[in-house]
Amino acid sequence: MYLSRLVINSRNLLGFRSLLDPYEAHRTIWRGFPEKDRGGPGRVLFRLERSAASSRLVMLVQSSLEPNWRPLLEEQILLSADDPKELKPDLLDRLSRAGRRLRFRLRANPTARRIADETSREEGGNPVRKRVGLFGDDQQMKWLQRKAEQGGFRLIDCRISARGNSDCRKTSQGKRQGIRHLSVLFEGILEVTDGATFLATLQSGIGSAKGFGFGLLSVAPVS
Repeated sequence: MYLSRLVINSRNLLGFRSLLDPYEAHRTIWRGFPEKDRGGPGRVLFRLERSAASSRLVMLVQSSLEPNWRPLLEEQILLSADDPKELKPDLLDRLSRAGRRLRFRLRANPTARRIADETSREEGGNPVRKRVGLFGDDQQMKWLQRKAEQGGFRLIDCRISARGNSDCRKTSQGKRQGIRHLSVLFEGILEVTDGATFLATLQSGIGSAKGFGFGLLSVAPVS
């Protein structure tokens, strides 16, 4: 697993679009990985956030394959890209040890599948369900607690430090359509309860809309 830290050039048209639109960011980042006919990019998660040191917007990218950011640097879409940091098995083993407490940050899209219309049915006869956003502290915290139980950890301390909407435009069948995702930034301290499950959660991310900049669970040792 690899971690990259990218500084996007807002004066470059593609870079500017990537900062404004998560779908464009997705398309830009995927250029650092193999095309589908060469095996594809593997699992890629990313999150846009502001650097505490410089106040610049940076893109954090976690990937199962080692990326190559050179083309994006040469095209000046990126101002800089740190060398991808490989998270070696011994480090991942230490981070995912049961009982380990870690600081975490997660930008997530809390949703649930609800019946959209009692009159609409799927092929098997079940009601058609639609993914809807969960609003309010209570629903959002309960959502994360459920994800924690499923993901091999428990919440020791957690706060919602930001929430809002993330808008983008995606081309489908030749048409541009607007997409809006609920965005919630969770931060706090977690405790690993099941090492293997937690490691799988770190690798795969949490929740929906991962291709739009959600789901990356960033962790660090508690000092």
